[in-house]
Amino acid sequence: MKRIRFFVLFFALVFTPLASASFAVYYGQMNSSVYSKLNSFDVIILSPTVDETYVSKLSRNHTVVGYVSLATIGGWEPWAKDVSENLIIGKDSNWDERVVDFSSPEWRRVILDRAVPYILSRGFNGVFLDNLDYVDQYPDKKEGMVDLVRAIRERYPNITIIANRGFSIASGIAPYVDHVLFEDFVTYYDFSSGRYAVFDGSDLQWEFDQVKRLRSLNVSILALSYANLADESQVEEFSKLICGYAKEYNVSEVYLADLSLQRMGFDPCEPHATGTVNRTPQESPKGKNGKAVCGPAFFLPLILLGRFILR
Repeated sequence: MKRIRFFVLFFALVFTPLASASFAVYYGQMNSSVYSKLNSFDVIILSPTVDETYVSKLSRNHTVVGYVSLATIGGWEPWAKDVSENLIIGKDSNWDERVVDFSSPEWRRVILDRAVPYILSRGFNGVFLDNLDYVDQYPDKKEGMVDLVRAIRERYPNITIIANRGFSIASGIAPYVDHVLFEDFVTYYDFSSGRYAVFDGSDLQWEFDQVKRLRSLNVSILALSYANLADESQVEEFSKLICGYAKEYNVSEVYLADLSLQRMGFDPCEPHATGTVNRTPQESPKGKNGKAVCGPAFFLPLILLGRFILR
C-alpha cells in the first residue's frame, strides 16, 4: 500500500505543470502561432477587432477582454462613427487620438450601448478600460469617469472589468473592477526622448505608494512594464529591476512588452525569462503550452524515488 501511494505521489509531482505567466496584452495580428502562445496565459487583453474565431476559442478556458478607451477615440473603433464632433475636447498627440468629454451623457451612451455590446458580441469575457488617467488632466470630470465605470458594472454585472491605472479615482472605481492594470510599472517609454527608461527617486516611490494604496483597496494588480525587446542587455537590466521591486512589493503578475504591444511579451520574473530576450517564454526550452518541465519540481520526485528504491 505504501508503494502504491508513493508512485501516485511521484507521478502527480512529475506531471503537474508549473504555473505560467498570468496575463498578456497583445494588439498585433492574430495567427495560429500567436494563438498558441496566448494559451499560456490566464488573462488576455486584446484589440476588440481581433478575429472573433480566436476570441471564441481563447475565452473557453481563459479570461479574454477587449480594449475600449473611456477618454479617447482613434477613429479605428467600430463605434467611432457614433462619436459626434461636439464630444471632442482635446487631442492626444502621442497616439494621434482625440480626447472626448467622458462625463457627457452622449459619450456614456456610446460606451454602454455601442462599444461594450460590440466587444461582448464577439465572444470576449469582458472589457479593458483604457485612459482613465485623463481625469488628472480634467479633474472636474473625475466623478463622471467614476460614474461611467459604475454604469458599465451595473449594466453588465457578470463581465470581467480591467481598468488601466486611474490611481486618483482608485477608491471610486475599486468596487466595480476585477483588476487594475498598472501600466508603466518601474519602466516606461519616454515620448520626449524616444527611449525606454526606468523611474527613479520620488517618481519610483510614488509608484510604490500607488501599489500600497491599491492593496489597501483589495484590488488585484496586473503590472505592465516596457522595454525594447530587441535590446538584450536592456531587457536583462530592466527585468532584474522589475522583478526585484515586484517581489519587494508583492506584485506577482508582471508582463514585459514593447510600447506598441504588437508582438508577444512575457513575464520577466518567470524562470528562464530573464536574459532570454529574443524569445518569449513560449519559445524558450520548455514543454507543451510553454510550461517548464525540467525545473526543481521535476527532479525532486526522482531523488525521492531513488531513496525509496535503496531502502
